[in-house]
Amino acid sequence: MPPENLEDLLPWRHPFLLIDRLLECVPHRSITTLKQVSGNDLLAHAHGPGPSLWPGLMVLEGMNQTAALLFRLSYGPIDPARLPLLGHLRARFPGSAAPGDTITYAVRAVKMTSTHGLFEGAARVEGRPIVEAELAFAVVRAGGGA
Repeated sequence: MPPENLEDLLPWRHPFLLIDRLLECVPHRSITTLKQVSGNDLLAHAHGPGPSLWPGLMVLEGMNQTAALLFRLSYGPIDPARLPLLGHLRARFPGSAAPGDTITYAVRAVKMTSTHGLFEGAARVEGRPIVEAELAFAVVRAGGGA
C-alpha cells in the first residue's frame, strides 16, 4: 500500500505526531510504523538531567497512534464530529530509546470494530524491546457518547 501523508490520515500534528513513516499495514489485522528520534526534539531532553532519552510515555503514545492509524486504514476517515480516544491497559518498559535511534512500532488488532478496538503492541530499537503494551482505542462523539 503506498503510504499517504500521515497528517492526512491522523488528527495529530508536529510535535504531537509521534510516528514518521508507515512501513506495512494489513487492514483489520496489523501495522508497522517507525519513529526516528532526533536530538533536536525537545522531548528527548525533557526527562531531566543526564543523557538524553526519548520518554517511555512518548513511545507508548507513538504505539497508540500506530493503533489509531490501523483503525483509520481499516475503517476509513474518522467523522470530524468524533474524537479518537487512546489508552493503554497494561504496559512494560524493558528498555529506552535515545536520539539517533529508530523506533519500530508493531501493533496487532486483538479485536476491532468500527467504534473501538483492543490491540497488542511492541516498540523496538534494533530488535530489542523498549515498550510492550495492551492498548485500547475508541471513537466517540465530541461532547461525549458513542
